[in-house]
Amino acid sequence: MDKIKVAIIGTGNRTRKVYTPLFKSLNNEIDIVAVCDPNKESCSEYANLLGVKPYYSIKELVNDKIINAALVVCPIDIHYAISVYLSENKIHHLIETSMCSTIEQGQIMVKKAEENNVIMRIAENFFRFPFDRIAREIKKTNFLGEIKRIVCYHDHTGYHNNSRWTYFFEEYPTSVQCIDHTMPTMPHNSMAHRQHTSEKFTSRFFHFPNDKLVIDQAANIKGMLGRTGRPGITSIEGARGAISRWITSNWFGDGEVRYCSNSSLENGAIADEIYPIINEAEKNCWTQTYVDLPSERVTFTNNNYHLSEENIKYTSPGTKNIIRDYYGSALMSAITDFTGAVMRNEDSEFTGEDALMSMMMESGAKESALNHGEAIKLPTNIELEVDKRQLNELEKKNGINPMDVEQIIDQSIARP
Repeated sequence: MDKIKVAIIGTGNRTRKVYTPLFKSLNNEIDIVAVCDPNKESCSEYANLLGVKPYYSIKELVNDKIINAALVVCPIDIHYAISVYLSENKIHHLIETSMCSTIEQGQIMVKKAEENNVIMRIAENFFRFPFDRIAREIKKTNFLGEIKRIVCYHDHTGYHNNSRWTYFFEEYPTSVQCIDHTMPTMPHNSMAHRQHTSEKFTSRFFHFPNDKLVIDQAANIKGMLGRTGRPGITSIEGARGAISRWITSNWFGDGEVRYCSNSSLENGAIADEIYPIINEAEKNCWTQTYVDLPSERVTFTNNNYHLSEENIKYTSPGTKNIIRDYYGSALMSAITDFTGAVMRNEDSEFTGEDALMSMMMESGAKESALNHGEAIKLPTNIELEVDKRQLNELEKKNGINPMDVEQIIDQSIARP
Protein backbone atom coordinates (compact mmCIF):
# COMPACT_ATOMS: atom_id res chain seq x y z
CA MET A 1 0.00 0.00 0.00
CA ASP A 2 1.16 3.55 -0.75
CA LYS A 3 0.86 6.23 1.89
CA ILE A 4 -2.42 6.13 3.81
CA LYS A 5 -4.92 8.84 2.90
CA VAL A 6 -5.79 10.28 6.29
CA ALA A 7 -8.28 12.72 7.77
CA ILE A 8 -7.74 14.40 11.12
CA ILE A 9 -11.04 14.34 13.00
CA GLY A 10 -11.01 16.97 15.72
CA THR A 11 -9.07 20.23 15.48
CA GLY A 12 -8.70 21.22 19.12
CA ASN A 13 -5.79 21.90 21.42
CA ARG A 14 -4.33 18.37 21.52
CA THR A 15 -4.43 18.03 17.75
CA ARG A 16 -2.56 21.27 17.27
CA LYS A 17 -0.04 21.05 20.10
CA VAL A 18 0.72 17.33 20.23
CA TYR A 19 -0.12 15.72 16.88
CA THR A 20 0.77 18.47 14.41
CA PRO A 21 4.51 18.70 15.26
CA LEU A 22 4.85 15.00 14.37
CA PHE A 23 3.37 15.11 10.88
CA LYS A 24 6.60 16.05 9.12
CA SER A 25 8.23 12.89 10.47
CA LEU A 26 5.29 10.75 9.35
CA ASN A 27 5.39 11.80 5.68
CA ASN A 28 6.43 8.33 4.55
CA GLU A 29 3.40 6.76 6.22
CA ILE A 30 0.48 9.16 5.95
CA ASP A 31 -0.87 11.70 3.51
CA ILE A 32 -3.20 14.09 5.32
CA VAL A 33 -5.90 15.09 2.85
CA ALA A 34 -8.67 16.49 5.06
CA VAL A 35 -9.65 17.71 8.50
CA CYS A 36 -13.08 17.43 10.07
CA ASP A 37 -14.74 19.27 12.94
CA PRO A 38 -18.29 20.64 13.34
CA ASN A 39 -16.72 23.78 14.79
CA LYS A 40 -16.41 25.57 11.45
CA GLU A 41 -14.07 28.32 12.59
CA SER A 42 -11.59 25.90 14.17
CA CYS A 43 -11.86 23.44 11.29
CA SER A 44 -11.30 26.03 8.58
CA GLU A 45 -8.37 27.60 10.39
CA TYR A 46 -6.66 24.22 10.89
CA ALA A 47 -7.37 23.13 7.30
CA ASN A 48 -5.68 26.31 6.08
CA LEU A 49 -2.71 25.58 8.30
CA LEU A 50 -2.27 22.13 6.74
CA GLY A 51 -3.35 23.13 3.25
CA VAL A 52 -6.13 20.54 3.05
CA LYS A 53 -9.89 20.45 2.66
CA PRO A 54 -12.10 21.20 5.68
CA TYR A 55 -15.21 19.14 6.45
CA TYR A 56 -17.80 20.09 9.02
CA SER A 57 -19.59 16.76 8.87
CA ILE A 58 -18.15 13.25 9.18
CA LYS A 59 -20.88 12.03 6.85
CA GLU A 60 -19.75 14.41 4.10
CA LEU A 61 -16.13 13.41 4.68
CA VAL A 62 -16.94 9.71 4.37
CA ASN A 63 -19.24 10.20 1.38
CA ASP A 64 -16.47 11.93 -0.60
CA LYS A 65 -14.41 8.70 -0.39
CA ILE A 66 -11.05 10.47 -0.21
CA ILE A 67 -9.69 8.68 2.88
CA ASN A 68 -8.98 5.17 4.03
CA ALA A 69 -7.96 6.08 7.59
CA ALA A 70 -8.53 8.69 10.28
CA LEU A 71 -6.81 10.02 13.37
CA VAL A 72 -9.57 10.80 15.86
CA VAL A 73 -8.73 13.44 18.47
CA CYS A 74 -12.08 14.28 20.03
CA PRO A 75 -13.67 14.27 23.49
CA ILE A 76 -14.08 10.79 24.97
CA ASP A 77 -17.87 11.24 25.01
CA ILE A 78 -18.03 10.69 21.24
CA HIS A 79 -15.24 8.16 20.66
CA TYR A 80 -17.73 5.30 20.54
CA ALA A 81 -20.02 6.84 17.94
CA ILE A 82 -17.20 7.99 15.66
CA SER A 83 -15.48 4.60 15.85
CA VAL A 84 -18.64 2.66 15.02
CA TYR A 85 -19.47 4.97 12.10
CA LEU A 86 -15.97 4.75 10.66
CA SER A 87 -15.91 0.96 11.01
CA GLU A 88 -19.28 0.63 9.29
CA ASN A 89 -17.79 2.63 6.42
CA LYS A 90 -14.63 0.50 6.38
CA ILE A 91 -12.28 3.30 7.41
CA HIS A 92 -9.34 2.37 9.62
CA HIS A 93 -8.93 4.64 12.63
CA LEU A 94 -6.68 5.49 15.54
CA ILE A 95 -8.59 7.04 18.43
CA GLU A 96 -7.08 9.23 21.11
CA THR A 97 -6.99 7.66 24.57
CA SER A 98 -9.04 6.86 26.60
CA MET A 99 -11.04 4.34 24.56
CA CYS A 100 -14.63 5.31 25.41
CA SER A 101 -17.04 5.75 28.32
CA THR A 102 -18.32 2.23 29.14
CA ILE A 103 -17.48 -1.42 28.66
CA GLU A 104 -20.47 -1.93 26.35
CA GLN A 105 -19.26 0.86 24.08
CA GLY A 106 -15.79 -0.68 23.95
CA GLN A 107 -17.18 -4.12 23.15
CA ILE A 108 -19.20 -2.74 20.25
CA MET A 109 -16.20 -0.78 18.95
CA VAL A 110 -14.09 -3.94 18.85
CA LYS A 111 -16.89 -6.00 17.31
CA LYS A 112 -17.71 -3.47 14.57
CA ALA A 113 -14.05 -3.18 13.58
CA GLU A 114 -13.69 -6.96 13.35
CA GLU A 115 -16.92 -7.36 11.35
CA ASN A 116 -15.73 -4.83 8.79
CA ASN A 117 -12.07 -5.90 8.65
CA VAL A 118 -11.05 -2.49 9.98
CA ILE A 119 -7.99 -1.65 12.07
CA MET A 120 -9.22 0.17 15.17
CA ARG A 121 -6.58 1.17 17.69
CA ILE A 122 -6.38 3.44 20.74
CA ALA A 123 -3.45 5.89 20.92
CA GLU A 124 -2.51 4.97 24.49
CA ASN A 125 0.88 6.48 25.24
CA PHE A 126 1.85 5.94 28.88
CA PHE A 127 3.32 2.44 28.44
CA ARG A 128 5.41 3.93 25.64
CA PHE A 129 7.25 6.30 28.03
CA PRO A 130 10.96 5.57 28.69
CA PHE A 131 10.60 4.09 32.19
CA ASP A 132 7.96 1.58 31.11
CA ARG A 133 9.93 0.65 28.01
CA ILE A 134 13.15 -0.08 29.89
CA ALA A 135 11.36 -1.76 32.80
CA ARG A 136 9.95 -4.45 30.54
CA GLU A 137 13.36 -4.98 28.94
CA ILE A 138 14.91 -5.41 32.39
CA LYS A 139 12.20 -7.90 33.33
CA LYS A 140 13.14 -10.04 30.33
CA THR A 141 16.69 -10.53 31.72
CA ASN A 142 15.40 -12.15 34.95
CA PHE A 143 18.16 -10.22 36.76
CA LEU A 144 15.87 -9.53 39.70
CA GLY A 145 14.24 -12.94 39.72
CA GLU A 146 10.52 -13.27 39.17
CA ILE A 147 8.67 -9.97 39.46
CA LYS A 148 5.40 -10.46 41.29
CA ARG A 149 4.41 -6.99 42.49
CA ILE A 150 4.23 -3.37 41.36
CA VAL A 151 3.50 -0.54 43.77
CA CYS A 152 2.73 2.82 42.17
CA TYR A 153 1.96 5.95 44.20
CA HIS A 154 0.84 9.24 42.71
CA ASP A 155 1.80 8.65 39.09
CA HIS A 156 -1.64 8.44 37.57
CA THR A 157 -4.21 5.59 37.96
CA GLY A 158 -7.03 5.22 35.46
CA TYR A 159 -7.05 4.03 31.86
CA HIS A 160 -3.42 5.08 31.25
CA ASN A 161 -1.99 3.07 34.12
CA ASN A 162 -4.29 0.10 33.49
CA SER A 163 -2.64 -0.18 30.09
CA ARG A 164 0.83 0.06 31.63
CA TRP A 165 0.25 -2.95 33.84
CA THR A 166 -1.04 -5.25 31.10
CA TYR A 167 1.87 -4.16 28.90
CA PHE A 168 4.42 -4.94 31.60
CA PHE A 169 3.06 -8.33 32.62
CA GLU A 170 1.99 -9.19 29.05
CA GLU A 171 -1.28 -10.65 30.32
CA TYR A 172 -4.62 -9.54 31.70
CA PRO A 173 -5.67 -9.26 35.36
CA THR A 174 -8.19 -11.68 36.83
CA SER A 175 -9.84 -9.26 39.26
CA VAL A 176 -9.75 -5.77 40.74
CA GLN A 177 -10.53 -4.28 44.13
CA CYS A 178 -10.74 -0.57 44.85
CA ILE A 179 -11.40 1.77 47.75
CA ASP A 180 -11.97 5.51 47.28
CA HIS A 181 -11.78 8.27 49.87
CA THR A 182 -13.05 11.82 49.32
CA MET A 183 -12.19 14.76 51.56
CA PRO A 184 -13.14 18.45 51.44
CA THR A 185 -10.45 20.93 50.44
CA MET A 186 -10.06 24.65 50.00
CA PRO A 187 -11.59 25.80 46.68
CA HIS A 188 -9.00 25.49 43.93
CA ASN A 189 -8.65 25.27 40.14
CA SER A 190 -6.80 22.57 38.23
CA MET A 191 -7.45 24.55 35.02
CA ALA A 192 -9.34 27.74 34.34
CA HIS A 193 -12.53 25.81 33.57
CA ARG A 194 -12.10 23.14 36.28
CA GLN A 195 -12.92 24.19 39.82
CA HIS A 196 -12.72 21.87 42.84
CA THR A 197 -13.75 21.92 46.50
CA SER A 198 -12.84 18.33 47.31
CA GLU A 199 -10.30 15.65 46.43
CA LYS A 200 -10.70 11.90 45.86
CA PHE A 201 -7.98 9.41 46.67
CA THR A 202 -8.21 6.00 45.03
CA SER A 203 -6.41 2.78 45.95
CA ARG A 204 -6.62 -0.02 43.40
CA PHE A 205 -5.50 -3.64 43.61
CA PHE A 206 -5.21 -5.55 40.34
CA HIS A 207 -4.72 -9.29 40.72
CA PHE A 208 -2.88 -10.99 37.84
CA PRO A 209 -2.38 -14.71 37.17
CA ASN A 210 0.17 -16.63 39.27
CA ASP A 211 -0.30 -14.39 42.31
CA LYS A 212 1.00 -11.18 40.75
CA LEU A 213 -0.33 -7.90 42.14
CA VAL A 214 -0.39 -4.24 41.14
CA ILE A 215 -1.18 -1.61 43.79
CA ASP A 216 -2.01 1.70 42.13
CA GLN A 217 -2.78 4.77 44.26
CA ALA A 218 -3.25 8.50 43.79
CA ALA A 219 -5.34 11.51 44.75
CA ASN A 220 -5.06 14.46 42.36
CA ILE A 221 -2.33 13.74 39.82
CA LYS A 222 -1.17 17.31 39.16
CA GLY A 223 0.72 17.87 42.41
CA MET A 224 -1.97 20.26 43.67
CA LEU A 225 -2.52 20.95 47.38
CA GLY A 226 1.05 19.99 48.20
CA ARG A 227 0.61 16.38 47.14
CA THR A 228 3.40 14.35 45.56
CA GLY A 229 3.63 15.32 41.91
CA ARG A 230 4.03 13.02 38.96
CA PRO A 231 5.71 10.66 38.31
CA GLY A 232 5.39 9.94 42.02
CA ILE A 233 7.03 6.73 43.23
CA THR A 234 7.01 3.37 41.45
CA SER A 235 8.55 0.16 42.76
CA ILE A 236 8.59 -2.90 40.48
CA GLU A 237 9.48 -5.65 42.89
CA GLY A 238 11.32 -8.87 42.12
CA ALA A 239 12.66 -11.78 44.18
CA ARG A 240 16.03 -10.10 44.87
CA GLY A 241 15.61 -6.44 44.06
CA ALA A 242 13.50 -3.77 42.44
CA ILE A 243 13.24 -1.35 39.55
CA SER A 244 12.55 2.00 41.22
CA ARG A 245 11.58 5.46 40.08
CA TRP A 246 10.88 8.57 42.12
CA ILE A 247 9.97 12.20 41.45
CA THR A 248 12.80 14.72 41.22
CA SER A 249 10.66 17.67 40.14
CA ASN A 250 7.10 17.92 38.90
CA TRP A 251 6.76 15.76 35.73
CA PHE A 252 10.31 14.39 36.04
CA GLY A 253 11.91 11.48 37.89
CA ASP A 254 15.00 9.31 38.15
CA GLY A 255 15.15 5.53 38.08
CA GLU A 256 17.51 2.76 39.04
CA VAL A 257 17.80 -0.99 39.45
CA ARG A 258 18.42 -2.06 43.06
CA TYR A 259 19.96 -5.51 43.44
CA CYS A 260 20.73 -7.68 46.47
CA SER A 261 23.89 -9.75 46.10
CA ASN A 262 24.22 -13.14 47.79
CA SER A 263 26.20 -11.47 50.54
CA SER A 264 23.47 -8.89 51.03
CA LEU A 265 20.78 -11.56 51.21
CA GLU A 266 22.72 -13.19 54.07
CA ASN A 267 23.28 -9.91 55.91
CA GLY A 268 20.13 -7.80 56.11
CA ALA A 269 19.03 -7.95 52.46
CA ILE A 270 19.60 -4.23 51.81
CA ALA A 271 20.28 -3.62 48.13
CA ASP A 272 24.05 -3.27 47.77
CA GLU A 273 24.31 -2.96 43.99
CA ILE A 274 22.66 0.07 42.40
CA TYR A 275 22.46 0.57 38.63
CA PRO A 276 21.13 3.95 37.39
CA ILE A 277 18.71 4.08 34.48
CA ILE A 278 19.97 6.57 31.89
CA ASN A 279 17.77 8.47 29.44
CA GLU A 280 19.40 10.14 26.43
CA ALA A 281 18.05 12.73 24.01
CA GLU A 282 19.13 14.79 21.02
CA LYS A 283 17.62 18.16 20.15
CA ASN A 284 15.02 17.70 22.87
CA CYS A 285 13.90 14.33 21.51
CA TRP A 286 14.41 11.10 23.44
CA THR A 287 16.73 8.66 21.66
CA GLN A 288 17.31 5.77 24.06
CA THR A 289 17.15 4.52 27.63
CA TYR A 290 19.63 2.05 29.09
CA VAL A 291 20.99 0.49 32.27
CA ASP A 292 24.36 -1.19 32.65
CA LEU A 293 23.82 -4.44 34.55
CA PRO A 294 26.82 -6.63 35.50
CA SER A 295 26.45 -8.99 32.55
CA GLU A 296 25.06 -6.67 29.88
CA ARG A 297 23.77 -3.26 28.89
CA VAL A 298 19.99 -3.36 28.64
CA THR A 299 18.74 -0.81 26.12
CA PHE A 300 15.51 0.43 24.64
CA THR A 301 16.09 2.45 21.49
CA ASN A 302 13.46 4.96 20.42
CA ASN A 303 12.75 4.33 16.74
CA ASN A 304 10.23 7.18 16.62
CA TYR A 305 12.60 10.12 16.63
CA HIS A 306 10.84 13.11 15.13
CA LEU A 307 12.21 16.03 13.20
CA SER A 308 10.52 19.04 14.73
CA GLU A 309 13.04 21.59 15.97
CA GLU A 310 12.07 21.02 19.57
CA ASN A 311 9.82 18.66 21.39
CA ILE A 312 6.27 19.55 22.29
CA LYS A 313 5.93 22.16 24.98
CA TYR A 314 3.34 21.87 27.73
CA THR A 315 2.10 24.29 30.30
CA SER A 316 0.97 22.74 33.57
CA PRO A 317 -0.85 24.56 36.37
CA GLY A 318 1.63 26.42 38.52
CA THR A 319 4.60 25.76 36.19
CA LYS A 320 6.34 27.45 33.29
CA ASN A 321 6.52 25.84 29.88
CA ILE A 322 8.30 22.51 30.19
CA ILE A 323 9.59 20.03 27.65
CA ARG A 324 9.12 16.29 28.11
CA ASP A 325 11.52 14.98 25.49
CA TYR A 326 9.80 11.59 25.23
CA TYR A 327 6.18 12.71 24.86
CA GLY A 328 6.06 13.25 21.12
CA SER A 329 7.86 9.97 20.46
CA ALA A 330 5.39 8.06 22.62
CA LEU A 331 2.49 9.32 20.53
CA MET A 332 4.42 8.83 17.31
CA SER A 333 4.95 5.21 18.37
CA ALA A 334 1.18 4.75 18.62
CA ILE A 335 0.70 6.26 15.16
CA THR A 336 3.40 4.16 13.46
CA ASP A 337 2.06 1.06 15.21
CA PHE A 338 -1.33 1.86 13.67
CA THR A 339 0.05 2.58 10.19
CA GLY A 340 2.13 -0.60 10.33
CA ALA A 341 -1.00 -2.63 11.03
CA VAL A 342 -2.91 -0.91 8.20
CA MET A 343 -0.16 -0.90 5.55
CA ARG A 344 1.84 -4.04 6.32
CA ASN A 345 -0.43 -6.15 8.51
CA GLU A 346 2.08 -5.83 11.37
CA ASP A 347 1.21 -6.97 14.87
CA SER A 348 0.21 -4.19 17.25
CA GLU A 349 1.59 -3.53 20.72
CA PHE A 350 -1.85 -2.46 21.94
CA THR A 351 -4.75 -4.14 20.16
CA GLY A 352 -8.44 -3.40 20.31
CA GLU A 353 -8.80 -6.26 22.79
CA ASP A 354 -6.03 -4.78 24.96
CA ALA A 355 -7.81 -1.43 24.89
CA LEU A 356 -11.06 -3.09 25.91
CA MET A 357 -9.37 -4.79 28.87
CA SER A 358 -8.09 -1.42 30.09
CA MET A 359 -11.69 -0.21 29.90
CA MET A 360 -12.88 -3.23 31.89
CA MET A 361 -10.19 -2.57 34.50
CA GLU A 362 -11.35 1.03 34.82
CA SER A 363 -15.07 0.32 35.12
CA GLY A 364 -14.33 -2.68 37.34
CA ALA A 365 -12.30 -0.53 39.74
CA LYS A 366 -15.10 2.02 39.98
CA GLU A 367 -17.67 -0.74 40.51
CA SER A 368 -15.55 -2.20 43.29
CA ALA A 369 -15.30 1.19 45.01
CA LEU A 370 -19.08 1.55 44.73
CA ASN A 371 -19.35 -1.76 46.58
CA HIS A 372 -16.83 -0.98 49.32
CA GLY A 373 -13.89 -2.85 47.85
CA GLU A 374 -15.68 -5.98 46.64
CA ALA A 375 -13.58 -7.94 44.15
CA ILE A 376 -14.77 -7.63 40.55
CA LYS A 377 -13.76 -10.49 38.27
CA LEU A 378 -12.06 -9.69 34.97
CA PRO A 379 -12.86 -9.86 32.15
CA THR A 380 -16.50 -9.12 32.84
CA ASN A 381 -19.57 -9.38 30.65
CA ILE A 382 -21.91 -8.14 33.38
CA GLU A 383 -23.47 -4.72 32.94
CA LEU A 384 -22.01 -2.71 35.80
CA GLU A 385 -23.90 -0.11 37.82
CA VAL A 386 -21.14 2.46 37.27
CA ASP A 387 -21.54 2.12 33.51
CA LYS A 388 -25.30 2.61 33.75
CA ARG A 389 -24.71 5.77 35.76
CA GLN A 390 -22.09 6.95 33.27
CA LEU A 391 -24.50 6.63 30.35
CA ASN A 392 -27.17 8.55 32.29
CA GLU A 393 -24.68 11.31 33.11
CA LEU A 394 -23.58 11.59 29.48
CA GLU A 395 -27.15 11.88 28.26
CA LYS A 396 -27.89 14.55 30.86
CA LYS A 397 -24.68 16.43 30.02
CA ASN A 398 -24.93 16.37 26.21
CA GLY A 399 -28.67 15.99 25.67
CA ILE A 400 -28.08 12.98 23.39
CA ASN A 401 -28.43 9.24 23.87
CA PRO A 402 -24.72 8.25 24.18
CA MET A 403 -25.40 4.96 22.35
CA ASP A 404 -27.11 6.59 19.35
CA VAL A 405 -24.45 6.86 16.67
CA GLU A 406 -26.53 8.90 14.23
CA GLN A 407 -27.34 11.56 16.83
CA ILE A 408 -23.79 11.93 18.00
CA ILE A 409 -21.45 11.94 15.02
CA ASP A 410 -21.94 15.53 13.93
CA GLN A 411 -22.23 17.04 17.38
CA SER A 412 -19.67 19.47 18.75
CA ILE A 413 -18.92 18.31 22.29
CA ALA A 414 -17.11 20.69 24.62
CA ARG A 415 -13.87 19.63 26.26
CA PRO A 416 -14.59 18.25 29.77
